[in-house]
Amino acid sequence: MVTRAVGSHAPEPSSRVSGPAGVDVGGLGAKQTAVRPDLPIYPIRTVARLTGVDARRIRAWESQYGLIRPARTRGGHRLFSQQDLDLIKRIKRLIDEEGLRLQGVRLLLAAENAPEGEAS
Repeated sequence: MVTRAVGSHAPEPSSRVSGPAGVDVGGLGAKQTAVRPDLPIYPIRTVARLTGVDARRIRAWESQYGLIRPARTRGGHRLFSQQDLDLIKRIKRLIDEEGLRLQGVRLLLAAENAPEGEAS
């Protein structure tokens, strides 16, 4: 517990949380530092919160369906980049709003990533 003396002019502790690479995630500040979109910095708990997709579902999309490939720490923990977050949001939208099944999402992503002229 933090106590303050009566009449003290010390600033209140900030409830703002600073995200990776100086990105202000408190919502009120203007602090924006460019983060490389391919830099894996987000743990799965953060990704689940930011995307609205349960961590268990994200793991299944990786291990069972091969839809995402997060980086791993030496200890084996998953780290996701902004590109991964965008892909997870897109997969969620394709399933929830477009009505695609996971197999359809996998085929769509494979077709988009195939070299020009190659049919799958």
